[in-house]
Order: sequence, then structure tokens, then C-alpha cells
Amino acid sequence: MRYILFISLFFSHNLLAETQHKSIPICSALFVSSVKTKAEKMGGYDKFKHCAVSCMLTLRCPASDVLEIGILKELADVFGPGNAEMDDLEADFKGVELVLQKKATSDDVGSTNYDKIYPRHSCK
Repeated sequence: MRYILFISLFFSHNLLAETQHKSIPICSALFVSSVKTKAEKMGGYDKFKHCAVSCMLTLRCPASDVLEIGILKELADVFGPGNAEMDDLEADFKGVELVLQKKATSDDVGSTNYDKIYPRHSCK
């Protein structure tokens, strides 16, 4: 079931991209390293970090770029040494949503919000 959902998300994203111009998520690629380092310093478990990185990237880049790089990362995990999980994509979407709903207007404001969604001190 998870694979069907994953594949449908991937293809629905591609259909959305067809209506816009095709582009590589350059903005997200430029900022992902520094944002990931910042999220790592905050602590928390994997889903917290996915949410945090996606939120901070969306503050800097278009949401479509951030979602695309999140999907590409999970696809790389399917074929590489990583562990692909639909829950990772869900956390990515929640991070992007915080910015789109204007609940996160800076990295610091975002931090309090994704800490509510994925508490850092949880054992998940």
C-alpha cells in the first residue's frame, strides 16, 4: 500500500510539473546542506529533521522545489543504501505546509511549530 501511495505521489507531482516549466530544484540544492546542518544541531529524530529541513528550505525556495527534492531523496533511498519511508515524505509536506500557511515566517518561528508536530524529545 505504501508503495502505491509513493508512486501516485511521484506521478501526481510529475503531472503538476507538466503544467509548469520543467526545472531542476536548484534553489533547494544550493541551501540543503546549510539547512540540514542547522536542523541536525537542533536535535530530534528523523521525522523532526525532515519537517525542519523542508520548512527552512521553503522559507528560502519555492515549495515545488522543496517537495521535488524531498521526493528525489526518497527515490534515491529506494535504490540506494537509505531507508525510503512514506512518513518521511509526510514530514516533508508538513514542513512545507507550515510556510504556506504562514505559521513559519523564520527558522526560529518554524522551530516551535515543527517541535509541536514532531517533538524533539520523543522516542519515535
